[in-house]
Amino acid sequence: MRALVLLVVLTSVAHAQAPGQVVASEPSTVMTRRWGIDLSLGGQSLTAKHAGAQAVGFGGLELAARFRIRPAIEVALAFEGAGNQGISTAGFFAEFRYRFMAERPWTPFALAGVGVATAADKTGTDTEKKGRGALRIGGGIERRFGAWGLEATLRLVGIGENKQVMDVTTRGQELARYSASGAELVVGGTFYF
Repeated sequence: MRALVLLVVLTSVAHAQAPGQVVASEPSTVMTRRWGIDLSLGGQSLTAKHAGAQAVGFGGLELAARFRIRPAIEVALAFEGAGNQGISTAGFFAEFRYRFMAERPWTPFALAGVGVATAADKTGTDTEKKGRGALRIGGGIERRFGAWGLEATLRLVGIGENKQVMDVTTRGQELARYSASGAELVVGGTFYF
């Protein structure tokens, strides 16, 4: 019995930490949590490229899934939808972001995105609501708090024309027919995992 106890004691290795000794740990970086989900609220203004066209303002939501390739480089897929007084707009974008000072809590960034978007009367025909090529560029700033982030983004938006739309009697049909451009400001939050 004594031999068994002695064998157990001798074969077990103590892993106690010496007093004052600090255990080295992996530093937390932005690459620790590479995926992110955004939910943003914002306002957008679009003007059709047509003589006498007036700007139309929208309020809406955006949902995006992000993946960080390198500390400063992110890619994302984003869906946005907005509406105002019988006119709606929606878009699906693939986006590229470059983050300056990626490891700091305050992170400015630049972005570019391409996708498909639509702007038309909510009661418009399928032809009027047809998706068209779209582009958005801009920048913003994010403040990270561990796994959470808050950001504000300003983007310039352009949507291609739809020559299949014939009737142009409303502002929604005007946006559906002609190319449109404008700006959007969004504020939102991100959860990183």
